[in-house]
Amino acid sequence: MRDSYEFLNQMLIDFKRELSDLNAQIQRNLLYIKEAQVSARSLEDSVSDDYRIFSPRSMSEQQREEIEKAYSRKSHYEQQNNELYISRENLEKKIEYLEKILKQEKNSLTVLHVQEEDRQRISRELHDTSLQNLAYLIHKIELCNLYIDEDPTKAKLELSVVSSKMKEVIAEIRKIIFHLRPMNFDDLGFKAALERFLANVNEDRQYEMDVDIDDISCENNFILLNVYRLIQEGIVNICKHAEAEKIIFHCKMSGNQCIVDIADDGKGFYVADVIKDDRHFGLSLMKERAEILNGTISISSSDKDGTKIHIEIPLGK
Repeated sequence: MRDSYEFLNQMLIDFKRELSDLNAQIQRNLLYIKEAQVSARSLEDSVSDDYRIFSPRSMSEQQREEIEKAYSRKSHYEQQNNELYISRENLEKKIEYLEKILKQEKNSLTVLHVQEEDRQRISRELHDTSLQNLAYLIHKIELCNLYIDEDPTKAKLELSVVSSKMKEVIAEIRKIIFHLRPMNFDDLGFKAALERFLANVNEDRQYEMDVDIDDISCENNFILLNVYRLIQEGIVNICKHAEAEKIIFHCKMSGNQCIVDIADDGKGFYVADVIKDDRHFGLSLMKERAEILNGTISISSSDKDGTKIHIEIPLGK
């Protein structure tokens, strides 16, 4: 897919270069047409008395020949431009068609990349939490096997730890499943899903939160689900990296646009540095999601003002 995209993109570049050359030739011809027209009118409108006297032929015949030559030049360039106009129209159609294909190809590549990034994120989450905890539990169960005959009381204590830890693992896996497809998103809608998510984020009341969410609906749930993902990524980044005390989250409907603003008062970061090494922040993934949705995202951050994210996503017709 990548090779075909590059080939089509190069073809588009060549077509645009050809179109530029065509337009330049048309403009030159228009200049020649104007010059010929001015020349013919000048000959028609003004006649030199001296030229009439000293010309070996009659003035009317000499003048007529020059006028005919001027109009002939004008006609030649007009005919040439008519042919160029047809070529330009055909070329513009090819460019429009190629741009449409390339946009679809680019979106497909972006979707594949976003899916791969999501898989890697899920893999990291499972490895860093659930899998390590399960390995720990296996070790505990092996200890219980050793203690069961010699010290049943100690074995019971170890099993109690295993049971408690197992509940934590189940909660972690449920959280990952919820992130994959929040069930209340389907059942209750976009606003309720966001409110539930933010409530979970601030379960221990560690953040002062300024929240304002419109009741947004859209015929295409794919759009809202990906807006939810963008929001989720932005908020999770605050929790993981910002060391913030306050989170501002506004999600509003403006015309046919979903406008999202996320801000914190945390330690901030240098955006350029993070974009170079974006393994943990997921900013490139957020930008690609916004691009898939034909939206825009801007991110600003500093030590004094924390981080601000502004997202605008069209919701379709």
